[in-house]
Amino acid sequence: MIYNNMVMLKNNCYKAFANIDVLLKKQVALIPMLTAITQKAMEHEKVLFKQLAENRNGYLQALALNEKIHLANQLFPQLKTSLIIAEKYPELISGKNLHLLQVQAKELEECIADRREFFNQSVTLYNTEIRIFPNVLFALIFKFKDIPLFYPSREAIS
Repeated sequence: MIYNNMVMLKNNCYKAFANIDVLLKKQVALIPMLTAITQKAMEHEKVLFKQLAENRNGYLQALALNEKIHLANQLFPQLKTSLIIAEKYPELISGKNLHLLQVQAKELEECIADRREFFNQSVTLYNTEIRIFPNVLFALIFKFKDIPLFYPSREAIS
């Protein structure tokens, strides 16, 4: 019964992240468009855009949950930074395409935040379940591992 409960909680974590994954893929799909629009006016920001593109490709190729969460936690601050940089260039903001991309990115971010809350609750329940006694014994035997929380970094908040 303990083992079955741990499996159920772990599967709920993966299910909750699958719901986020759909939105994250939509969000990373916005990156090439955003980059194309802003890149001409911000040649000096090449490093940021290169990192953004690398993290985007890494996210799309990642298979493991831990790796996806790690890359997503890196991607959000970079995406926000690129949007903030774009705001410093009024000639870019006046462009309809950039404005549309910013609106889409904001809407996706809000949806991801809602789903992230549910995911983190699921992960907390699972991580607690595998740490309490006597469940910790089953977790060690069956090699249940902690799942990392999906959090917005401090850079993304500011």
